[in-house]
Amino acid sequence: MAPRRLPTLSSLRAFEAAARYGSFKLAAHELGVTPTSISHQVKALEDQLGLRLFDRFNRRVELTRSGEHYARALTDALDAIEAATRRLGALADSGAPSQRLVIACNPGFVDCWLRARLAGFQAHHPGIWPEIISTDAIREALAKGADLAIHHGRLLDGLESELLTGTTYFPVCSPALLDGSRALRTPADLRHHTLLHESSTEFWGRWLQQAGAPSDIDWRAGPVFHSSVLVIDTAVAGHGVGLADELIAGDHLVAGRLVKPFALTPPSSEASYVVLPKARTASPATTVFRDWLVAEMARFRPLMEQIARNEPFVRAGDG
Repeated sequence: MAPRRLPTLSSLRAFEAAARYGSFKLAAHELGVTPTSISHQVKALEDQLGLRLFDRFNRRVELTRSGEHYARALTDALDAIEAATRRLGALADSGAPSQRLVIACNPGFVDCWLRARLAGFQAHHPGIWPEIISTDAIREALAKGADLAIHHGRLLDGLESELLTGTTYFPVCSPALLDGSRALRTPADLRHHTLLHESSTEFWGRWLQQAGAPSDIDWRAGPVFHSSVLVIDTAVAGHGVGLADELIAGDHLVAGRLVKPFALTPPSSEASYVVLPKARTASPATTVFRDWLVAEMARFRPLMEQIARNEPFVRAGDG
């Protein structure tokens, strides 16, 4: 049988992560290396294959058609390897059977931040299987047996809460809305654009008032979505301006799919918390997940601070 002729695993992992995030910087964050290392690994893979996998522009990268096909195949292959590794670990560690960990989370947090990072948790803790309940009814979920919850909003009385991170709200939009005759440059320019609402129009009304925007902007107009993902996806498509925080919009901002058009960021009294029922002793799996989540948030916080300062993201390998 002829020996396999394969690229190095490190270059394949670098390319697959960069393709999945659409960003060398986020790929580097996941793999624990520098963006420059990701750029070099991808370039070495392209040289070995004799194909261009990314088109490089001034401030962003995009997969070529060959890159899209290769990325899908690699994601499937790496998922299969990861699943096989978890199964092997569960079989080998007979003294520590797999545990189901029930986690209740705000839907936007799950869809826009946590979901992209769960594979990293399971890679390091194959014996713990998260069961995610996407809900804002945190008290009810804990009362029904959830092991812990991730709550976004104000501090909840009667529950054991640990602060994950503070948050602020700000408009986000497609980079395309920064150009043209109706370019977004000041809050007053919002009168020319569709406001995208999540759950209620009141959030835009409050933000416009805090920002000192002109009173003739109709903050009640525009579609209302009961989903953070729908607001974000509509904004990415260039069909309006949404309100988001660093966790909901962060990965999109880093990847260049969204921009923060104004430096102004009014303060907020809301935050994100890990929440546990006071009357219940946390299981070892609960403690493992809580510690992992706190560490992940600490790694993400420099990006949140960069967003708050409205500093541009330079993606390694672009250009």
